[in-house]
Amino acid sequence: MKKIIFTTTLCLIFSIYTFADQNKVDSLLNELQAAKNDTNKVNLFYILSWEYMRVNSDLAMEFAKDGYKLAKKLNFKRGISDCLNNMGSIYKNIGDYDEAIKNYKKSLILNKEIKDKEGISSCLGNIGIIYYFKGDYSEAIKYFQESMGIFKEIGHKKGVSACLTNIGNIYKDQGKYPKAIEYYQKAMKICEETEDSRGVSSCLSNIGLVHYYLNHYSQAIEYFQKSQKLKKEFGDKKGISACLNNVGLIYADLMEYEKANENFEKALKLKRELGDKKGISYCLNNIGIIHKNWGNYKKALKYNEEALAIKREMGDKVGISNGLLNIAIVQYELGNYTQSITNSQKSLIIAEEIGAKENIKNAYSNLALCYSKIKDYKKALEYYKLYSEVKDSLFNEESNKQITEMTTKYETEKKEKEIVLLNKEKKLQNVELARKDAEVKKKNIQRNAFIGGFALVLILALVVYKGYIQKRKSNEILTEKNVLITKQKAELTQTLEELRSTQEQLVESEKMASLGNLVAGVAHEINTPVGIGITASSSLVEDTKQFAEFYKKDKMSRKALEEYLENTFQASELILKNMNRTGELVQSFKQVSVDQMVDEKRKFNLKSYLNDIMLSIKPEFGKKTIKIDIDCDENLEINSYPGVFAQIIKNLTLNSIRHGFNEKREGEIKITIRQTAPSGQTDNLNLQYSDNGIGISKENLPKIFDPFFTTNKQIGTGLGLHIVYNLVTQKLKGTVNCESEEENGVLFTINVPMNE
Repeated sequence: MKKIIFTTTLCLIFSIYTFADQNKVDSLLNELQAAKNDTNKVNLFYILSWEYMRVNSDLAMEFAKDGYKLAKKLNFKRGISDCLNNMGSIYKNIGDYDEAIKNYKKSLILNKEIKDKEGISSCLGNIGIIYYFKGDYSEAIKYFQESMGIFKEIGHKKGVSACLTNIGNIYKDQGKYPKAIEYYQKAMKICEETEDSRGVSSCLSNIGLVHYYLNHYSQAIEYFQKSQKLKKEFGDKKGISACLNNVGLIYADLMEYEKANENFEKALKLKRELGDKKGISYCLNNIGIIHKNWGNYKKALKYNEEALAIKREMGDKVGISNGLLNIAIVQYELGNYTQSITNSQKSLIIAEEIGAKENIKNAYSNLALCYSKIKDYKKALEYYKLYSEVKDSLFNEESNKQITEMTTKYETEKKEKEIVLLNKEKKLQNVELARKDAEVKKKNIQRNAFIGGFALVLILALVVYKGYIQKRKSNEILTEKNVLITKQKAELTQTLEELRSTQEQLVESEKMASLGNLVAGVAHEINTPVGIGITASSSLVEDTKQFAEFYKKDKMSRKALEEYLENTFQASELILKNMNRTGELVQSFKQVSVDQMVDEKRKFNLKSYLNDIMLSIKPEFGKKTIKIDIDCDENLEINSYPGVFAQIIKNLTLNSIRHGFNEKREGEIKITIRQTAPSGQTDNLNLQYSDNGIGISKENLPKIFDPFFTTNKQIGTGLGLHIVYNLVTQKLKGTVNCESEEENGVLFTINVPMNE
């Protein structure tokens, strides 16, 4: 019977296309056929099962079961445990979590009997992963910590890093992003020490996801691409598909739906080849979202429902919550508000049960929209408030600051270690060079001493001849160097021209990116007051209708009148406040954005225009309290380039916020403008911009106007002040300089002609 089972398995291998190492598999199969020792056969069945686990679940399960039966017959506990562990992993991959836990726990009992600490900790970690998939985070963390304790005890670094990564995943799902980054960085440090490329790529991908959730798209893509590069090196198709999926999410958020869908489809194809049900469901969900954005609502529902069915089959609570919410969003777009509310509430219940804050936030948002559509404005406002509270807890400035500090610290420590290693290598090289030099000198002395007295005349002749040869050689070298210098000079001139051209292009790109950020920021700011204004207006309409009904039916009471007056006053105040805010934003944005796009001179009131600029970039302040003081004559008008002034003031202000007030919650900015000569004479405009931030160090001050110079590459490109310098000196024909001391803020002084 064993021979028949083996032959069937062998046929299956050659009947499918796999990603396993075929040479290794062939070798293992040959060993299995030749094996005479039954325990060796068990081990070979176990290894073959492991080889095919990520390729073909059915084939992997057959090998594991064959090994399990043979090991049980022999009472070979080590073999029984290994095969049970593999069977648990296969059940995990196909989404049968109950069977997976059952097999892992059986394996755990056997490992305890044979006192195999590595086996015990592996089983504990695997059980933790199942509880994580089921959304039982507290139970999962308990198993991960117990597993990590044993791995530390036996010095198994790879196991420790895996546990740290898994705990980080839980904190990521709970929206505790700084805590998640902390665990991922600890895991990555171990992976780098042990040269575990798979572990490093996994950590990079997870850190990228945290940045994605925080809308740090450039950082997220950077981490995903680094991870994908490593995964390609060692052929991890499951990992590659995960990276494709993650990059697709970013493109979706940036509304580049074609690119997003292309990445999702590639990822789905790989997931189907690998039989990864969990991955398949996520890809289906994401493709559904793309079709929703394209307006293909029926297709979107089809993809979302297929994904939800897989999640339910697997018992994946996070996935079920996601799936219900995606279906609810499509139902909202189709106008099925009651069904959308039902599915949103189901999603919310599961999300609150497992503490998945991202899902909680999104469920609140959809419920607010639905209740607003069915004109239940009180509930809509209630859910708007809940949504804002959760959003603030996820996207708070302190978390962003912690993550930036942690990333900077990690990169700094890594570079310091590299420098220490380089210094050690350099010292060793110097010692080796000194040793070789000493040996050469010793040999030379011995040789010279031996032949010195014997061939003095010959040596003198050789010295003369050598001098002649060296002179001729020196002349040849000099000629070659002159030719080389001429060639290098021409190349350097060409390179300088190319650099200047590239620099101009980069400056223009930075200006366009700045305008793009302005558009996005103001659009985001306008969305909230408009939404609140609409909701409050609708609520006021409904209250007025009800009040009119009371009046018509002669059911008017003092209490009803007082309630109506109170509600009317509150709603009117809310509408006025938010509409005024919207009007200010639109007016300032309109003027500043037009000026930034149209590079034309015109006459404009300088103080009024500066106020518009500050209003348009106020969204960049975030949660910082920034006091702005503009000291300028109310009637001062100049004939110049308003767009240039907008770019200069915006770059200086953003420089203060991102660098000067980086570690502060409060700050002051003062702009003082004076004419330096009376009207009728040669008029110059003197603009002084100052802040009370952390200032600039003495060594950095001369470099601030250099292109690409920045003290924090995590939040700056190094082009902001370089653009200011170019605009002032080239466009406005003026001068700019900066004075600063550490902890004493900055002072920029700009002098330009009044009517250039």
